[in-house]
Amino acid sequence: MFVWVRLRVFELAYFTPGVQTPKYILMEGAQASGKLHLLLGGDTMLGRRVNEAIRREGFTYPLEALVATTRAADLFLVNLECAITPRNIQYSGPEKAFYFRADPVAADTLAYAGVDLVSLANNHALDADYDGLRDTLAILDEKEILYVGAGTTIEAATRPAFLEAKGMRLGVLAYCDHQHDFAARIDRPGIRYTDLSDPDTPARLAREVEALARQVDHVIVAFHWQHNWVPRVSSFYRSLARQLVEAGARIIWGHSPHHFQGVEWIGGSVVLYATGDLVEDYQLVPEFRNDRQLLFELLVSQQRVEQVRAYPLELKRARTRAADADARHWITERFSAMCGDLGSRVEQQGDWLGVLPGSLTHGVV
Repeated sequence: MFVWVRLRVFELAYFTPGVQTPKYILMEGAQASGKLHLLLGGDTMLGRRVNEAIRREGFTYPLEALVATTRAADLFLVNLECAITPRNIQYSGPEKAFYFRADPVAADTLAYAGVDLVSLANNHALDADYDGLRDTLAILDEKEILYVGAGTTIEAATRPAFLEAKGMRLGVLAYCDHQHDFAARIDRPGIRYTDLSDPDTPARLAREVEALARQVDHVIVAFHWQHNWVPRVSSFYRSLARQLVEAGARIIWGHSPHHFQGVEWIGGSVVLYATGDLVEDYQLVPEFRNDRQLLFELLVSQQRVEQVRAYPLELKRARTRAADADARHWITERFSAMCGDLGSRVEQQGDWLGVLPGSLTHGVV
């Protein structure tokens, strides 16, 4: 009997916080064969009352109920929706409505859950100002958690991240379409902001995807896009997603609206328009039931995405767990309708919801 142990092997030994050198991760079962099980979580906010819960209950508290699932994946990626720093400071730029900062122990929460990479291209990466972002990068490096979409310069924020698992090489690009004052510059830390009001932007992003696709087996595009609480995916974002897929993106991993949206299949590629929230303490918005979310799993071969499944979740008092029967029913109905709008259909697969190409007028199978 063989037991695979999850290992991290790094090719380069020298790190400068905020200027991330390429790190290649060899994961369990990476014997140059098999299919990759990839988990994608949405916004992971570990500040405010979540931070207080971690202080009170310990770093395992927010995701303990899911850890058997998250650590079983070959790769687990989330959008980190806060700064991680011991400094109790706020962004020195224009005033914001909300500031999310977590103590350094929050990185232990990520490591405990088996998070391999975080996207930092979002509108909260600079909530603890420039020094807070520098601390975030250094703390993630210390915990050996990859990051993409932010850095101490525009060059660092633009650089893709690379991972290897099951004999496949993956490249990850990350973008954010709002909070323009968070944009990294030549001499200033920040995020990879991209202006989608510029008509030249989609073509430029497509060229970046195309260039990365020549270096890897699969390209993942993490995109913090759309407004909060937008009810449906607009034709603009669907057109942009298709353009990026045609350029070589295998997976478009969207987040920001704070609730899940549907999944669209485009050949052997998939677009997850909004993966919702994974951990947070936000006020409940009854229309969208942001306490009811999904965790996404993709099965990826050398040639394509073979399968997409979603796991219904409930977010309760800074802690995430499997959805109960009532929440699961609500999630299933809503997710089925949203996937149907995008030409996909949802079927029950045990505790998971499978997403297949081809919509059905009568809903869930």
